[in-house]
Parts: sequence; structure tokens; C-alpha cells
Amino acid sequence: MTDMTMAAAHRAAPVGTEIERWGARAAVAAPLTAVFAIAAGLPIFADDMREAATTGRWTAATGGALVTLVLLAVALLGLHRAQERAFSAFGHASMLVALVGTLLAAGGAWDSVFTVPYLAEHAPAVLDRATDGSLLAGYISSYLVFAAGWACFAVATLRARVLARGPAIALLVGAVLAILPAPTAIRILVLSVAVALLATRRR
Repeated sequence: MTDMTMAAAHRAAPVGTEIERWGARAAVAAPLTAVFAIAAGLPIFADDMREAATTGRWTAATGGALVTLVLLAVALLGLHRAQERAFSAFGHASMLVALVGTLLAAGGAWDSVFTVPYLAEHAPAVLDRATDGSLLAGYISSYLVFAAGWACFAVATLRARVLARGPAIALLVGAVLAILPAPTAIRILVLSVAVALLATRRR
């Protein structure tokens, strides 16, 4: 093997490892940011949204949820890379659906961080309306894609038998719980913990 070939191989080989490493870091951080978001938001979750949205706690809670979703997206890439050789077409497709769902949910979280406080300041009457129509449909469909994608990814992980079975089952449970109506950080907490366990444990 020539020096140029060895250098090329050296540059190419660590890519998968780097993705897994960064994914594992993101996975471990995700439940921590979720807990932070929950702790920041607990005092205001039951408050009137018009008042809560203009507080620093709202920014901390919704911002923490947004960061958690971004970390989950990175963690998902790492988990997929760790199992991709054992995945069938179903496994690869489930990763894509989970990634799309996570990005959609992150878009909703971004809206909570930036749009809701703006409305609370300039058009507070909008926040008094019950959520319905296209806004409600978009919100529900985003989390349905999120939950379905992660649930399918959990099933694919169980079938691949590369990562630990217990956390994969917890991931499936967390995906189902993500459908329940609750503040974002609460609904994705179990899933975040499961992702962290998956990223740090193998069979």
C-alpha cells in the first residue's frame, strides 16, 4: 500500500467513528437539557400563556426543549451509523422518518421560543384562541411523524440486535409517550433517556 493510499484510508476510516462519537455525546446531553427545560418550565406551565411567554423561564424552558430535539437529531445519526450494516431497508427508512419527525418537532419548538413571545407582546388576543384548523393539524401531524419514526427505529434496532435490547424497548415506549399532550420537554424525556442508554450500551 502506497503512502497516498494509506493517507486516503486514514482520512476515510474515522468518518463513521466520528459520527458515532458525536452522536453519543448528543445522546448523553439530550436528557440533561430536557430535565433543565422541565425544571425551568414547571413554575409557569399552568400560567396564562400571555404572561408566561414574556418571561425568562419561558425562554429557558422552550429553548431547552429546542436544544433537546436538535441533540436527538444528531444522536439519531450516530445510532443509525452504529447499526447500519445490520439494518434492512425498513431500518434505513425508519431513520429517515424519525429524522424528519424530529426536524418537524424542532420547528414547532423554534416557534415556541421566538413566535409565541412575539405574539404575546404584539397580538396577545391570538394566544387566547383555542388552537384549531391548520395550526392544530400541523402540530399533531409533526408529532405523529416524530413518534412513528422513532417507534419504527426502535423496532428496527430490536431486529438488528446490535445495541442493547432494554434501552431499545424503552425507546419504543418513549416514542409512544411522545404523542401524549404535554410540554415538549416532558413528552420527549423518556425517549431522550432511552436514546442516551442506547448510545452508551451495546449487547
